Amino acid sequence: MKLKNRNGRIRGYLVCLAAVCVCLLSVSCAGAGKTPQSEQRQGNKTETADQVQQHAEEQNGGYGAALAASGVTLPVSRPSIYVDVAGYVSGREKKVFFAGGTHGQTFDVVRSRDGAVVYTGNITGGAQDPMSGRPLSVGDFTAFEEQGTYYIHTDIAGQSYPFAIAEDTYEKLFLRLMKSMSDAPMEESPQGVCDLSFGMHTAMYALQCNGALFEAAYANLDRSEQDKQLVTQLLYMGKWLISRQQANGSLFDDYEATAAFCGITAMSRDMFGRYEASVGQEYQDATHRAWNWLEQQPCSTEREQMARFYAAAQLFRSEGGAQYKTIAENFLRERGQDYSGERFIFYGVLAYIGAEKGTDRDLCTYIMKDMVDRVEAICEEVKNDTFFGNGTRTIEENLSNMLHLSFVNYLTPSKEYTLIIENTIQYMGGLNEEGICYMGADGTQIQSFEWKGILLLSMSDMLGNLSVTEK
Repeated sequence: MKLKNRNGRIRGYLVCLAAVCVCLLSVSCAGAGKTPQSEQRQGNKTETADQVQQHAEEQNGGYGAALAASGVTLPVSRPSIYVDVAGYVSGREKKVFFAGGTHGQTFDVVRSRDGAVVYTGNITGGAQDPMSGRPLSVGDFTAFEEQGTYYIHTDIAGQSYPFAIAEDTYEKLFLRLMKSMSDAPMEESPQGVCDLSFGMHTAMYALQCNGALFEAAYANLDRSEQDKQLVTQLLYMGKWLISRQQANGSLFDDYEATAAFCGITAMSRDMFGRYEASVGQEYQDATHRAWNWLEQQPCSTEREQMARFYAAAQLFRSEGGAQYKTIAENFLRERGQDYSGERFIFYGVLAYIGAEKGTDRDLCTYIMKDMVDRVEAICEEVKNDTFFGNGTRTIEENLSNMLHLSFVNYLTPSKEYTLIIENTIQYMGGLNEEGICYMGADGTQIQSFEWKGILLLSMSDMLGNLSVTEK
């Protein structure tokens, strides 16, 4: 029953999206962990998180190298006071973390414009964070609600980087994320095609699920920002991908890249092509050329089979067809479990379940149970988290959790799921073991388009759920 309801809800969102797409088609087819501010007080005391981020240097090795490769500049030194540089929301929990054992017993919330102390709170806790290995304590200033720009100060630890408190903090962050999608690099490589394709998938899924939020966000864009509208960006990215398709139908003669391309052009045709015939035909031609190339290639490895499943599932959702249905369902039945551990499979499952007709109800029920079990396991794991709310998980693992939570949360909204998503958003905003703000004034410092898409989907899902639960 829930699956039927979901299809009906998605159709409703697409009807709302139609007006947006028609309009857009007529227009066009922080504080990264840094040197603590107490060491910079002889300079500009109100230096922004994004300005300070420019002074940080990259670190090498393992985790740091992976982030640096995604465009995130790591800090020279870790801060001693961790705040959500992306901003706190009035009426919701507000916490600050203190590293080390020498920070005092109280902290002050200080108004940036005049240096006035507006709130004093107690510092409690004092345990070791498992990921950073540093002793951490916590201060809670949830009771302070006055909107403005502030910083945290203690006589011993110094001061934090500035942050804002506002009712529309999440809405502004959502808008910045949406506008920053166009800044993602389009890498001329098989991996680049996969990253771009899956990023487009999450962004389009966000539009399907929460189209009204995007429509409302467009009201905040002026004429010079028309290209920042998400539909316009997605259409441009689709054209870029099509321009890279070779005469034989492949992209870079690579099986996975071609399958990712085939799937995303099928999804794009289904979503946008119905409003503009020429656009739909262009996507359809590109999709079929890619599928024909895939059919001519051997498909023997596990990676190739997962990639073919994704393409077939998208084509089945878009066009129906016994061939695509058979490939998709045979793969799912043989898989038997773990429908969310690999992105070709997860995104393919989203496509299969989202098909308006022809799916196997028993198979869908089995898949959904597996995914709900995965989300429940995430919730159980989170219960053991300390301080930053990420346990010993990497950024990639936290984003993966957000993706799965958002999918299930959309089907069956849960305060628990929403809270985990919100905590992860705050983690990305600076409440993490490195003190890095991954979502600065430009929306996000992360360059991976898939990561951007996951953040956008999760943010839209969280906002949609909060708007319902707060009424």
